[in-house]
Amino acid sequence: MKVYKKIMSVYKKIMSVIAGIERVVLSAVLVFVTVITFANVVVRKLSSRQFAWTEELVINLFVLLIMLGCALSAQEGGLISLSLVYDRLKTGGKKVFISIITVASLAFWVIIAQTGFDKVLNQISSGKHTSSLNWPEWIFTIFLPIGAIFLMLHTVEFFVDNVIGDGLKAGEEAQDD
Repeated sequence: MKVYKKIMSVYKKIMSVIAGIERVVLSAVLVFVTVITFANVVVRKLSSRQFAWTEELVINLFVLLIMLGCALSAQEGGLISLSLVYDRLKTGGKKVFISIITVASLAFWVIIAQTGFDKVLNQISSGKHTSSLNWPEWIFTIFLPIGAIFLMLHTVEFFVDNVIGDGLKAGEEAQDD
């Protein structure tokens, strides 16, 4: 049992570091996207020019924001959206429900990751570039499978915390008793 607790402690520390990195990246990207969008609007209002490259960059960075935001939501169980069913279950039922949702979610994230990596490899081999920035397209496409990997990590983390680990959060256990 001591080995199990030690492994769980290390696991939680690693996942905490990963989540911290995600939060920093999310914050930095959000500030960057806000600044360049604001600058583009100001330039468009003050002149007849606009920075076409900002739209390309903003749209693609939003994919990264969405994927990492969803991953952090998965860490807290925020992606389980059937609360009408979930809230009515006892602790054992919640664990079964989380297990089913975890398997379905992981299958979906694996499909997204595989599709994303296939598309990245296809774009690398074809040498496609973006229209405004003329960057290789795979630079932006890689955000999708990277986000799917983080989604997998946090989905497993939520499962381990709530099904294998110490059980459901204390508030939910007390509510079920």
